[in-house]
Amino acid sequence: MWFSWNNTEQSAVVSQGYQVLAEYHLIEQEQLRNIYAIPSYASALHWYGVIFIHSGFYAESMFRFSIMLPDNFPNVTSLPTVIFTTACYHPHIRPQTQSLDLAPFFTEWSKNHHHIWHLLKYIQAIFADPDSSICTSLTPSGDRVYMEEAYNMEALTMLSTDRVAFIKKVQQLASFTREHMYDLPTSNDPHYIVVEPFCSERHEKIMEQLKSPSWKEATSMDTYPPAECLASIDTSSQMDEEEAIQWAKTIR
Repeated sequence: MWFSWNNTEQSAVVSQGYQVLAEYHLIEQEQLRNIYAIPSYASALHWYGVIFIHSGFYAESMFRFSIMLPDNFPNVTSLPTVIFTTACYHPHIRPQTQSLDLAPFFTEWSKNHHHIWHLLKYIQAIFADPDSSICTSLTPSGDRVYMEEAYNMEALTMLSTDRVAFIKKVQQLASFTREHMYDLPTSNDPHYIVVEPFCSERHEKIMEQLKSPSWKEATSMDTYPPAECLASIDTSSQMDEEEAIQWAKTIR
């Protein structure tokens, strides 16, 4: 017996495919630094991602992650699922499953306000400034008030009470990620993001194309100044402003 979709099902699948491609296009327009994500070849609802961190507590770390979109994305209020496939120590990442807590920023998904690039900026923000990511308010004297619960309570307690120990812990993991940066892919999906050691014969031409003042600044490994959190999104009005900018880019 032949299996066939009716026109409604076909239209829904095609529409979803275009919507996911639009999400990928918005990421390209946003030009986020040092974080990359792409839909897998096998499913538009499963994305591969990787973030490279060059400053702050997590300097020299590389973390892989996957984004799983709900079946009816984007016409749902349920949030995507983000799972780190590289061991990661952070208050917002559950140690047992390596799942990322989105609740500090997202309450539910709105297709009119949220995009996958918001997820990527949130990921950048929690690594660029983990201390601020667990801060809920300030006292009248200016002291920070930290959240009482997090996915990783040990990391929350350590970061809020013993920053030196926290940095030591995350830098141990940074060393581990560097050692395994060039491991063979764990998936045969053609869109899996592969990191290769530099090979002059293969990469010199690409390097020449990339060399520019902005490229040198983005890839400089000489010093590691305190992380500047360029990725924070603090208010709904800020999100609306960024959404308006993205819309303007799309219709040009």
